[in-house]
Amino acid sequence: MAMEKMIAVVFDSETKAMDGLQIIRELDADGEISVFEAQVVAKKPEGGVRVIRNDDLLSLPMLAGGTAVGAIAGLLGGPVGVIACGTAGAVIGAIADADKAMLTDEFAAEVSRAISAGKVAVVADIMEEAEAPLDRRMESIGGVVFRRMRVFVETAEDDFDAEAHQAEMEKLKAERARARADRLKKIDARIDHLRARLENALERQGATMRLREQQREARIEALKAKARDAEGEVRHRREARIAEFRRDYAETKAARKRSA
Repeated sequence: MAMEKMIAVVFDSETKAMDGLQIIRELDADGEISVFEAQVVAKKPEGGVRVIRNDDLLSLPMLAGGTAVGAIAGLLGGPVGVIACGTAGAVIGAIADADKAMLTDEFAAEVSRAISAGKVAVVADIMEEAEAPLDRRMESIGGVVFRRMRVFVETAEDDFDAEAHQAEMEKLKAERARARADRLKKIDARIDHLRARLENALERQGATMRLREQQREARIEALKAKARDAEGEVRHRREARIAEFRRDYAETKAARKRSA
C-alpha cells in the first residue's frame, strides 16, 4: 500500500546530496516512488538554513504552492535563504505553517539533530509502497534516511476554536437568561465578540479544508500526468497510487461526516 511521506536524507557534502537527488529522480522515473516536491538544504554555521538551488529540480513534477518542504526547511533552522551558484540570493518569504503540511516538531527535531553545520539534506514529499528501494540506494552513498508519514488530518485547530466559541456563547446565553438588567449590556457585548470570533474560525476552517482538497487534487493530477507518460509496470504502479489516493480521501470524508 502506497503512503505519502516526508523524507529527509542527510549527507556529509553537497556533492553527495546532489547524488541523492539524482537517485530520487531515477526512482521516480522507474515508478518505485512518486515525487511531489523536493529541495536540497544545508545548515549554516550560524544555525540558519540555506536552500541550494539546482537545475535538476526543474525536471521533477513539482506541485504549485507546495508547503511541506518549505515547512520542514523553516523548522530546521529559522530564516531560509536561496543559494544560487554559490552566492546568496533573495530571502524566501514566509515559511509555510508546519501544521498545514501535516508535519510535526518531533520529525523536524530528529532531522535537525542529524543535519549539523556543514551537512546537507535532500528533503522530499513522496509516495512509496516499500522503504527498501530508496533506503538501499541512499545508504550506498552514505545517506541517512529519515521519514515520516503525512496524514491529512481532517480536524483542524480551527475546528476546536469554533467548538469552544460556540460552547462559550451557549453558556453566556444561559447566563443572560438569569442575569440582572445591569449585566445584560456586558453579556451581550461578550456574545457579539464571540460570534465574530466564531465566524472567523468557521471561515478559516473552510479555507483550510479547501486547501487540503486542492492539495489532494494537485497530487492526483501529478500522478495522472506521470501515468500518461509511463508504460507497463510503471504505469500500473502510478495508476494504483491514484486509486489509493482517491480511496483514502473518500474514507476520510465519510468518517468526517459520521463524526459531524
